[in-house]
Amino acid sequence: MGKGSKKGRLTGGQRKEINDRIVHEVMDETSEEIQFARVIKHLGAGNLRVILANKREGIARIRNILSRRGSTPIVTDDIVIITGRDFESNADEKLRFDVLAVMKRSDAAKMEKAGRIPAWMLLAGDRQDEDEGDIFDYSERVEEADEEDIDIEKI
Repeated sequence: MGKGSKKGRLTGGQRKEINDRIVHEVMDETSEEIQFARVIKHLGAGNLRVILANKREGIARIRNILSRRGSTPIVTDDIVIITGRDFESNADEKLRFDVLAVMKRSDAAKMEKAGRIPAWMLLAGDRQDEDEGDIFDYSERVEEADEEDIDIEKI
């Protein structure tokens, strides 16, 4: 083996193929061990805060295949396929999971039509229809104080 040999390492394309294969296998089968969740926040060190279909929150760990450079990126509001970590039971009963794969929006929509994912999971991630406007009202303007009103020595 020479310098720079990458024997046994997967390329980014191979990692994406593995992710797509897992997604399609899960779409075809029904298993109680496999669940779907939406990513709420990245916590760092390969951990994500996720919300499950029953609206309970948990922490999911990104598996090695998905955590490497060139793999499918996981961003906030993505739908992920997770499985429970029964071997890691905590006293405070936090829900712990492993992320198996990341679903594309089109695959998640198919799962929602099949009734395996609740509709709110998909709607929460769609931020493209910004017709609601801003939560701040910029029409009201606060008048600035005159220089005479501010006494710098009192500050």
